[in-house]
Parts: sequence; C-alpha cells; structure tokens
Amino acid sequence: MSENKLPLLDWQPEPKVLVFPLDARVGKVRHTASLLYKKQGEDADLYWKQVIAANRKHLTRIGLTDEQQHVQLLGFSNAVQRELNLIASVPSGGGAA
Repeated sequence: MSENKLPLLDWQPEPKVLVFPLDARVGKVRHTASLLYKKQGEDADLYWKQVIAANRKHLTRIGLTDEQQHVQLLGFSNAVQRELNLIASVPSGGGAA
C-alpha cells in the first residue's frame, strides 16, 4: 500500500469573513481598557501581554493567517487605546450637574 498523502486531507478552507472582529467587540474593548487603566507599570504590561496572547490563540484556533491576526490585534489595540483616552478625559468623582 502506498504511503502517499492526499492533499485533500491537509486542506484548510480560507476564512472569508470574521463575523465579530476584535475592534468591534465593544464590551471586550471597554472591559480591557477599564482593567488596564487601573494598572500601572509591570502589572499593566503583564495584563496586556495576557490579553494579546489569549486573543492570538483564539484567532489561530479559528484559522486566521499571521497577517490576518496582526490586522485584528492592531485594530483591537487601537480600539482599547481610544477607550483609554476616553476614560482619561472624563472628570472623576462627579455626578451629572
């Protein structure tokens, strides 16, 4: 019997549409920014690395290429940064006037 591999068995479909891109996951972006805002220094760095690693693992599991993962993670990073800027611009300690 031949040991030839059939290419069909190795074939992976190319993902066409990412239904929930990371930057559009508003709850996840806000939660990440909120926790990150409360951390400083090494704690913030470690938390951010954990978030990125978990997101990268998810993107790998669903079949995105390295380039597609990079695009998603960059978009998520930008969305978290925008949310951090928003949090920092809101005056603290006050209710509505």
